Formats: sequence, C-alpha cells, structure tokens
Amino acid sequence: MDDTIIFIVGFVIFCLYLIGFLAVIYNQNKIQDKELENDPEINSN
Repeated sequence: MDDTIIFIVGFVIFCLYLIGFLAVIYNQNKIQDKELENDPEINSN
C-alpha cells in the first residue's frame, strides 16, 4: 500500500513538472517569435 501511494505522489509531481516545463518552452518560443518579427537586422521579404 505504501509503495502505491509513493508511486502516485511521484507520478503527480512528475506530471506537474512536465506540464510546467512545456509551458515555459511554449511561452519562450512565443517571445522569441515576437523578437524575430521585430528584428531590424533580418530582411523581411
């Protein structure tokens, strides 16, 4: 019984970590796309 509870708690922590990690990647990707659109050194054809 204890092993099952530990596994469930660990799995929940892992899922929350993974969701947070992917959210950070997604947000930083959006910020980078905005910066690339406004970059004066890149020619927009």
